[in-house]
Amino acid sequence: MGFSDINSLALTILGALCFAILNKTPPRYLAHTTSIACVPRLIQGMIPGTWHPTLTTFVSSLTVACLAHLVARQTAKPAQTFLIPGVIYLLPGIAIYRAFALGLGKEIESATALGLSAMSTAWAISFGILLANWVVPSRRTL
Repeated sequence: MGFSDINSLALTILGALCFAILNKTPPRYLAHTTSIACVPRLIQGMIPGTWHPTLTTFVSSLTVACLAHLVARQTAKPAQTFLIPGVIYLLPGIAIYRAFALGLGKEIESATALGLSAMSTAWAISFGILLANWVVPSRRTL
């Protein structure tokens, strides 16, 4: 594990803690939330680079959402408490910003390609969360 990997993991943990605090997660669940939030980074590091980024995002969001539902079932807290800090890393915010910037700069083809890539990433996140609701049903549906 190199220096940049350690820095990346430390920043992931720090970011997860910040998002958990911003999401008003109770202090006793911060360890659960931080652990779940580190999962996308670990999954994206383990998946080969030959996979399409949208597929990688789907697998990451599905895993995070399933873990969030399992922990929510054990702790009797809403799954969103654990889900939001974990999924926030997967959002294609910079790609959307760059697509708009390219569109304003009259580079329509590049903006369209980047915008469609960001949309496919957002759909992958949504589908992963939706599928996790089916794979690990909530306590109410059991």
